[in-house]
Amino acid sequence: MTIDLRIIEGPYLQDLLAQPGALNDTYANFERPSNLMRVVCRLAEFQRVVLTGMGSSYYALHPLNLQLNDHGIQSIMLETSELVHYYSRALNPKTLVVAVSQSGESAEMLRLAQVNQGAPIIAVTNNPDGTLARHAAAVLFTHAGHEFSVSCKAYVTTLMTLQCGRVVRARYRGKPSQAAIRGTSNGSLPG
Repeated sequence: MTIDLRIIEGPYLQDLLAQPGALNDTYANFERPSNLMRVVCRLAEFQRVVLTGMGSSYYALHPLNLQLNDHGIQSIMLETSELVHYYSRALNPKTLVVAVSQSGESAEMLRLAQVNQGAPIIAVTNNPDGTLARHAAAVLFTHAGHEFSVSCKAYVTTLMTLQCGRVVRARYRGKPSQAAIRGTSNGSLPG
């Protein structure tokens, strides 16, 4: 029996195979903006931290949620559709929002921009010109490039960007080393 690999070859497979390159591009172009550091330094002032996204963007926030809670910073994960429809009163200056969206242009992110009542937003997005980026107090850009269909490059670059962004603790002034990101410097992820 011969297996015809042409069945699985295609644009999505190419996106999967391009993940290492997207990670390298994201790392090489990573910048921690000064406005991010100003927001992170105010963590103690916020009554709540809301982590939000849709689909894989939402699930990419799970490690950050664990890190925040481990450091005594209570956070809650809400899909953006739930946040803008059922929890919108929390979108005030006493709430810090970390919002992840590949495009920054989904219906939920557009609605977040409309209903936000002054909550500072840290955005993680692949689109520097998107609505999410324009309405954020600080923006971390992934460099995943174009994707054929569902997010695969954006997901892994978001994970790395959230780790590099040091949203939990802003102890590094520069870009963390690749060994620190991989966790090879001491056997665990930096945090």
